[in-house]
Amino acid sequence: MDKSLYSKVKIEDAEEICRRIIEDASSQADVILANARKEASGILKEAGQEAENRKKDILKKNDIELEKMKHKIFSTLNLEKKKFFLEEKGRFIEAVLDKVKEKALEFRGDPGYKNFLEKAVLEGVEVIGSAEAEVLYSELDENIIKEGFMKDGQFRFKKGGFKDIGVIVQSKDARLIYDNTFSARFKRLYDELYMDLLRGAS
Repeated sequence: MDKSLYSKVKIEDAEEICRRIIEDASSQADVILANARKEASGILKEAGQEAENRKKDILKKNDIELEKMKHKIFSTLNLEKKKFFLEEKGRFIEAVLDKVKEKALEFRGDPGYKNFLEKAVLEGVEVIGSAEAEVLYSELDENIIKEGFMKDGQFRFKKGGFKDIGVIVQSKDARLIYDNTFSARFKRLYDELYMDLLRGAS
């Protein structure tokens, strides 16, 4: 065979081989690229879904936190409202009770006050459990006591150091004492009066 022809065949074969190699490489590159794009698309899709899920979780948590905050705010407002009304009721009740105390002091000038004092003494004696009791009275009631107040009883009357209406009754040895002044009676009834007024102010 002619050497030039042999060389020509060899060159053509080499070119064909190179062409095929390039085609195969190009084809493989296209497949790899397509797979890479597909994979990248899947990754992006998954990432997008994950981001969406995280977004939903965050929004859900925010909604829960907002509900908690709203509940806390409303609870605080309700408590403050109740506190305000209770304070207002408290002020009203205290004003009423102060008026009662004021009226009680005016009672000293009432015609029925002497009878009230007698009942206060008898009640105190009954509590003490002794007819031979010592009765402490206010200096402001001295005129009533001096006018022969309750002469029939075995009571010893003594001026006490208070200005309140009513009396304090004690046993001879002063071991038993019953404070039957208005302030003491008022104190004993305070809770009951307060609750009655509170219900009435509702």
